[in-house]
Amino acid sequence: MKAVPTDQVRSWANQLAGEARDPDWLHYSYVVPDVLQDIALELVHTRRGLIGLVGQQGVGKSSALMALHRGVPFSLSSSRILFKWRREKDLFTTILNNTHEASEDFMPKYLSALVKEIGSRFSTFSVRDRETLRRFKKRVEGNVVYTEIQPDSSVVLWAEAKVGKAATQRIRQDTWRDILRKETILIDTPDYPKTDKRRMDGDLQDIYWFWNNLLSEGTATTIVVAIQKEMFRDHYFLDKMQRFELRPLRPEQMVEAYRLRFETTYPFSEDALLTVARLSRGIFRRFMRYIVLTLDFWQRPNHPDVIDEETVKRAVPLERLAEDMELEFVGLFPKHSELRMLAVRLIFYLQEHGPEKQSQLSTELDVESSAMSRLLGKLESSKHIARSREGVDKIVALRE
Repeated sequence: MKAVPTDQVRSWANQLAGEARDPDWLHYSYVVPDVLQDIALELVHTRRGLIGLVGQQGVGKSSALMALHRGVPFSLSSSRILFKWRREKDLFTTILNNTHEASEDFMPKYLSALVKEIGSRFSTFSVRDRETLRRFKKRVEGNVVYTEIQPDSSVVLWAEAKVGKAATQRIRQDTWRDILRKETILIDTPDYPKTDKRRMDGDLQDIYWFWNNLLSEGTATTIVVAIQKEMFRDHYFLDKMQRFELRPLRPEQMVEAYRLRFETTYPFSEDALLTVARLSRGIFRRFMRYIVLTLDFWQRPNHPDVIDEETVKRAVPLERLAEDMELEFVGLFPKHSELRMLAVRLIFYLQEHGPEKQSQLSTELDVESSAMSRLLGKLESSKHIARSREGVDKIVALRE
């Protein structure tokens, strides 16, 4: 087995968010979900459309949007822009302090518009103001990267002060609309806390009006918006979308992603890495987090040469699995944390042992048959498990 420095594995696995990873990672270690092919085909044939990419928290919605934006592994001919959704009060603050994904596109146009606006008032300038304007124009016309002009730079503040608050706001809005004249807009929404459905509804409402404004301007734009599945509820906006679900990766796909990056499973045995993937339940962010937890546990004194399955199970205890699956089950059992823990135990029992008789599950998990039946009914309705009949017995299996 090819050895890989564990600090390289740790560094890779600590980059939980796709936005924080090496810009080229999509080209060398991204396993492309099948649904992206469907969305790409939709984008080729759709104009002025609305597409919803629905997926669980941590399943890789941001990475999927990044792949569409960068044309991995397929190339889209349409012009496109990708950004994380911000409310209007935060939009220009993040653009101007260079933390918005569109800052690099926005700032040259914005600064040029400021130059043009204050140029019309040149006759009223003092000698000092004219020298400041000269330096400002030199920076803009020289295509200086915006990061060299900090948001608190006196020259930018001076320019905005010269044109006035109303004109500054107008120029910002006009510039923003100008850079949004793309055939495809990819919008990544934030991960919402489980108790904050109102914020998600508010963001969907704002995106809806944003889409309507684009339509009213006659822009032939299709919007792709990422939506967190756990918060997915009835909203009139959702009925206007073509919806595609980004499903959790199969364990084998997660192992494939690791191999693509390191050309080996080291320091894990293949079975151990597959166990990490299974415990992650198809959520790539958990997969990376559990790799770090396992490395921390393994690198104690007298550790074995290679991480085995037992080490993984000790490094990632049931309590941690239950904590990470909290958001999945809180909607099913909002007031019963013990049922959420039981649901986790059941899920991982079936994952390890395969389909099982319902009566046997009651015995193995020490749960009364009536309580087990109610639990399974909830999990079946949420599509976590499936039940079938075999003679007089009910067989319980995980849903694919």
